[in-house]
Amino acid sequence: MPKRGENVRKRKDRRWEGRFISSYKPDGKAKYQSVYGNSYMETKQKLLQATEKQKMGALPESCKNMSFREALFLWLQNRKLKLRPQTYYKYEKVIENHLAQSIGNRKLSKIDCATFNQFIEEKIRSGRLDQKGGLSISYVRTLTFIIRSTIKFAVENKYCLPLNGEIGYLPKKKQNHSVFTVDEQRRLETYVQTDIDGAKLGVLICLHTGLRIGEVCGLKWSDIDFEQNTLSVQRTVYRMSNQSGITGYPKTKLIVGAPKSLSSYRIIPIPSYLIPVLIECQQKSSSEWVTTDNYAVPDPRTYQYRFKRYLKECALPYMNFHVTRHCFATRCIEVGVDIKSLSEMLGHSNVSITLNTYVHSSLEQKRNQIELLGAIRGQNMGQQKVLKLAVAGV
Repeated sequence: MPKRGENVRKRKDRRWEGRFISSYKPDGKAKYQSVYGNSYMETKQKLLQATEKQKMGALPESCKNMSFREALFLWLQNRKLKLRPQTYYKYEKVIENHLAQSIGNRKLSKIDCATFNQFIEEKIRSGRLDQKGGLSISYVRTLTFIIRSTIKFAVENKYCLPLNGEIGYLPKKKQNHSVFTVDEQRRLETYVQTDIDGAKLGVLICLHTGLRIGEVCGLKWSDIDFEQNTLSVQRTVYRMSNQSGITGYPKTKLIVGAPKSLSSYRIIPIPSYLIPVLIECQQKSSSEWVTTDNYAVPDPRTYQYRFKRYLKECALPYMNFHVTRHCFATRCIEVGVDIKSLSEMLGHSNVSITLNTYVHSSLEQKRNQIELLGAIRGQNMGQQKVLKLAVAGV
C-alpha cells in the first residue's frame, strides 16, 4: 500500500508525489498540480515551496518588494494615536537605532523567523551602540515586541505572508527591586529636612505619597489642599524628541502632559506630620512648582542627578529615584495598609501590579509573620490544656 500523509504519497514507481490545488474550474472543482522527489522530505519541501510561491502571487504587486524598514514605520504611524507621546518616542528611537539600519533593508518576502531570532541573540550578546556589551533584557523585550507587532501588522494588511516558525520572546524576569531599610530611609529623611528646599521637599513627598518622578516634577502648590490635607495628581513632566528639525535646537524638549493613565489621576492623603513642612516651604517659595524655587518647569533628568548627590552625601548606595516609590509601598504594607487603598494611592489599574512589582517583604517582616503561627499554636495548646483540666474536674 502506498504511504500517504500531508498530501504526499509514494507512487508505485517508487517516486514521491506531492499535490496541491493550483486553481478552480468554472464549475468550482479544484485543479491540482504535482511536484516529485526521490524522498518524502524532498517532496514535502518542494510542495511547501510551490504553495508559498502560489501565495506570493496573491499579494499586491506593490507589496512584494516592501522592506522591513517601510513596514516598521507604517506600523509605528498606525499606532501613533494609541500611544502616549513618550512611548511613541521610545519606539521610534528603538527602530532608528537598532532595527532600521541593520535588518531594515531586508525585503519582507525574503525575511524569516531564523533571521529575526539570530538578530535578537546578537543584540543580547553585543547590541549596545557604544560597543560595550549587550542590551538589557528589558530593552530586548521592547525590541522583540516591535518586531512581532510589525510582522502581525504586515500580515493583516497583506504586505507579507505569515512566517513559518516563531519569533523568540524573552520571558519577563521578576526583578528584585532594592529598597532602603527603615534606618537608611530615616537617614535620608533627616538629610533632606536639614536646610530644606523645593528639591529636597520633593524627595520627602515621594517617600510618603509614592509619586513618580514625573508627577512630583509636575506638582504645583495649587494641587495641595491644606484644608483636606491631600494632594492631587493632575499632570506629569517628561522628555521627548524635539521634532522641530531646526539645526542648533536641542534634540529633546520638556513636556508637561497628562498622567501616565486614567488611574494615575488621583487624590492622595498627606500624612499630618508632613503638613508643617509643606506650609513652611510654600511660604518661602516664589514659584508655582513645588520642587523648584524658579519659574522654569522642573526637569526629571536634573532631579535624578540631584537625588544621586543626596544619596552620596548621606553615604547611601546609589539607587534610581524610583526607589522612593518602592519604599512608600513597602512601608505601607509593613504597617498594615490594605492593598486596595495602596493600589489606588499608587495609581495602578489593578492590585496585582502593586503586589507583583512594588511590595517588598524584608526578612525581618517574614520572621514576624512566621512568629504569628507560633502565637496561634501557643493559643491552641493553652485552650487544649484548659479543656483537659475541665474534663478532669480540676
